[in-house]
Amino acid sequence: MADTKKNDPFGLGDAQAMMGMDPSKMTETFRAMTEKSMEQSKEAYGRMRTAADEATRALESTMENAHQGSLQISKKALEAMRANADLGFKHLDAMMGAKSFSEVIELQTGFLRQQAELNTTHAKELQSLSQNVAQEMMKPGKDAMEKATKQAGK
Repeated sequence: MADTKKNDPFGLGDAQAMMGMDPSKMTETFRAMTEKSMEQSKEAYGRMRTAADEATRALESTMENAHQGSLQISKKALEAMRANADLGFKHLDAMMGAKSFSEVIELQTGFLRQQAELNTTHAKELQSLSQNVAQEMMKPGKDAMEKATKQAGK
């Protein structure tokens, strides 16, 4: 009886035995449940870490696309300003050589028409480029979302 008290100081073994439970099996069951819980926690952590890494990569890619797109739009805007400036200087040069008032009116009319056409072309190019940049910027996030949706469905 003294040995039993030493191994089971609270006397739980007698109570468990009376309820039909084997204390050694209870310990094994508890250990197995703990191990399974730890394994599941590690798996969940691994999935969360993978998802966080993928989200980080998607964000980095989105930011890089936004930066590159911004550079493309800036370059296109500078090209448009340069073309407008060139057209303006050519017009001033032509105006300096005008011999009559009717020639000035003709030059001015032609200049305004050319400028309107050029501005329309530039506006269309910038609009198209902006749409492409927006699509490219959103692509990594969209791809990540589609991948996450497919993985969640598994």
